[in-house]
Amino acid sequence: MSAVGYEQIISLLGLVAIWAIWYYLWKPLRADAFRETLFALRDDLFDLASDDVVSFSDPAYTQLRLLINGMIRFAHRVTFTTLILAKLRREDIPSGAFEEWLRNVKKLPQGPREKLCGIHARVFMAFTKQVVRGSALLWLYVGLRVAASAAWAIILFVIGGKTLASLSALRVRQRVGWEEENLAKRGARAIEARVLYEEQNRTKARGDHAYAQ
Repeated sequence: MSAVGYEQIISLLGLVAIWAIWYYLWKPLRADAFRETLFALRDDLFDLASDDVVSFSDPAYTQLRLLINGMIRFAHRVTFTTLILAKLRREDIPSGAFEEWLRNVKKLPQGPREKLCGIHARVFMAFTKQVVRGSALLWLYVGLRVAASAAWAIILFVIGGKTLASLSALRVRQRVGWEEENLAKRGARAIEARVLYEEQNRTKARGDHAYAQ
């Protein structure tokens, strides 16, 4: 075997090892950490009800708990690919369940409403971070956008359209990061609507109303 062939085999084995570590170790570990965050948020939600901030039977409470339960159930499927599919098929995703939760939250007094919205915001942020930080495709997309933005800033600087400050890598990364976060948030809204819709149907089919409490 030639030295070139040997190096190619070693490189291939290295790539396989990297993929195996990512798929069988790092990816499940991140999913478990995401679930642990959701479990903690669900505990915080339960504490609100146990402290009589909101009733266990209030739809605003039960629907938010269903949403968190659904996120826990499908944590292993939270990927950039799922996000893109949800965004592309957003018109096919029923949004009534999530809109109903928003209406129910608005009926609450300001204190309970703010606390429930705060927990939801933390759930939403945990989901967004899980997608943004766990996708090789998204990191590739961000890298290409950073490179393209930096190249365009250099071109504009050369022709006199930009200042040196615009060439800052931090400024470029912030701009691309903002777009990246908005992409994740738009997809997350669609996924939230789907998860809540499916969890409501699942619990209704089982007659398992206690599950949402």
